[in-house]
Amino acid sequence: MKFQSLTAVKWLSSGVLTVVFGFLALTAVAQPTGAELFSNNCAACHKIDQDLVGPALKGIYDRRDEAWLIKWIRNSQAVIASGDQYAVDLYNKWNKVAMPAYDWSDDEIKSVLAYVKEQEAALATQSAGGGDGGTAAVAAKRDGWGNGPLVILTIIMLGALLLYAGRVVSARYKLKGVRLFNWNNINGVLFIVFLVVGMALVAFQFLKYMKFTLPVAASEHGVVLDQMLAITFWITFVVFVATHILLFVYAFMYRNQGKESKALYYPDNHKLEFFWTVIPAVVLTVLVLYGTKVWREITQGEIEENRVELELFAYQFGWQARFPGADGLLGSHDFRMISATNSMGIDEMDPNSKDDLLVPEVYLPVNRQVVLRLRARDVIHSAYLPHFRVQMNVVPGMPTQFVFTPTMTTEEMREKTNNYNFNYELACNKICGAAHFNMRMKFVVVSEAEYEAWLTKQRTYFRKAEAQTASIN
Repeated sequence: MKFQSLTAVKWLSSGVLTVVFGFLALTAVAQPTGAELFSNNCAACHKIDQDLVGPALKGIYDRRDEAWLIKWIRNSQAVIASGDQYAVDLYNKWNKVAMPAYDWSDDEIKSVLAYVKEQEAALATQSAGGGDGGTAAVAAKRDGWGNGPLVILTIIMLGALLLYAGRVVSARYKLKGVRLFNWNNINGVLFIVFLVVGMALVAFQFLKYMKFTLPVAASEHGVVLDQMLAITFWITFVVFVATHILLFVYAFMYRNQGKESKALYYPDNHKLEFFWTVIPAVVLTVLVLYGTKVWREITQGEIEENRVELELFAYQFGWQARFPGADGLLGSHDFRMISATNSMGIDEMDPNSKDDLLVPEVYLPVNRQVVLRLRARDVIHSAYLPHFRVQMNVVPGMPTQFVFTPTMTTEEMREKTNNYNFNYELACNKICGAAHFNMRMKFVVVSEAEYEAWLTKQRTYFRKAEAQTASIN
């Protein structure tokens, strides 16, 4: 039987729509499995049967009950702050590396814990002589219906099956002169359904994940940056919505033109082409020039006399911070001077270096300009302070800097976000190696008086000569 090409196209479009709707439904409602959550969030720091960055998870239920584990996974710092002795000891034992907080439901956390138990059982079976059977069984379960690619493949296969069946049925009726379906109507309506469902999913994504966006900017220039990004976003969002409405609504409006109607041959329209070329070009030019102006003001602004100046030194895998001493000047540096006792390569012969301060965490005064001097020892890192809207590459052999003014203390931001465990944090925003995740340093913004009091308690980078002599004697 020779199938009509038009029938094939109709059923093909229906099959494609079936696949697309199946994929959208999967994206909207599918919940990640414990294996997926563990692989994406936990596997970098934990293994089942051996220590890694964090402790081995084997026997985790023997150490703590499920209620405690749920609280710990959701917010380990809150458990530590509560004074829980086990949590405090665990934190200190593992080099005070804080585990990230996870905004997971109880069921999601239980699925991760269940996965850990399954893996533990599989390893026990394997060590008892079961070979890879236990591990393979767990892997097979993990790659079942909870695995997105397999579900998508299944949907595609069902769509193809429906496509073939439809071609057969439609061809049989067409040979008898019977029109079984009005496919123009069906596809036109499906376009509208696709538009409504798609826009609803866009709205759903915004409502669900907006809580993970950054809070209000805590620096002067950050407010301007947020305004610039908001303008860009709303322009592109309006264009996105308008073009999709036109695309699908026109497909619906012209669904029943009939065989006697022919598409208008419209080779060109110079006026239309002029407008749809010039308008986007003008809008993009304005956005680029506006962004360039904002960036120039941020990076080339005036340096104030009463600024706070400090140096951040990046290395695999951590940060060091250095403040000038009483003289207000940072000493010079040379990478050739880096050693086991001089990890930042500070020039010990420079008088300005003698009173420089080495600090474990950075305190900054609110409403006072800060100049970050940035250096790297090994590979390219990136100094990222998201709440201050600060980001600058840290490049070996090429010192860089960033200037900003904090406008909100740590306590004020805690009240603003209703999160009393909040801390400003410096992170590396480059994938700089295996322990990249460990490149974190705490920043604290306080009042001027609190900053000055903190500064007097910090130790100098190099010991004074008389202190060295006393220790020798």
